[in-house]
Amino acid sequence: MTNITPFTTRKPRIGILGTGSMALALGKSFLAAGHFVAFGSRRPETKKEFHEIVGEESRIYGYQAAIDAGEIVIITLPYKEVAATARKFADSLRNKIVIDITNPFAAQPNNGDSGAQVTASIIGEGARVVAAFKTNFAATFENPVDSTGEPREVHYAGDDEEAMEAVEELIKGIGFKPVECGTLAQSVALDHMVPLMIRLDATELDAQHLSSFRLTPG
Repeated sequence: MTNITPFTTRKPRIGILGTGSMALALGKSFLAAGHFVAFGSRRPETKKEFHEIVGEESRIYGYQAAIDAGEIVIITLPYKEVAATARKFADSLRNKIVIDITNPFAAQPNNGDSGAQVTASIIGEGARVVAAFKTNFAATFENPVDSTGEPREVHYAGDDEEAMEAVEELIKGIGFKPVECGTLAQSVALDHMVPLMIRLDATELDAQHLSSFRLTPG
């Protein structure tokens, strides 16, 4: 197991696989918090407006270079692409902290496993996968404080204690409240929360995508 103690005294470098709305929202937040962020794209040469959107300090590479550049790697790809990507880059992802934010939706494994469990099993022995940022809309990263005046929650789950601690600090570092939700197996609950979140946001809040889950005391 890789010791992540140095992360307590410095900001870890982050690699983000993908350039969709969640990738850009997370990347902007981590850049603003002082992290080095490397975005990974299958075709980085086509992202002509990327720096205008994210900022001149942003860096965009191919997948392999983004993985190599990051001590923590965040997978933000469409779920249908995750298995093949994790398999192709398994050797590079192994022993790194990997945050899987992807949501299976209709492709939820029928054996009861969570999407993040599948990612970890593909990476294989040494995988340090944490499920996180699944239950957050991209637009909310522009304002981590909600209408109550309190930080929004980020639910996260995993099996590696040190990786969980590192992700907890990442969440706090961009102004959100980390809520620990158990093991990777238990993160299947997060997979199921996402369709509900989208449905409620549409039916109750006109699909503004500015809402968040919150655990409140009785």
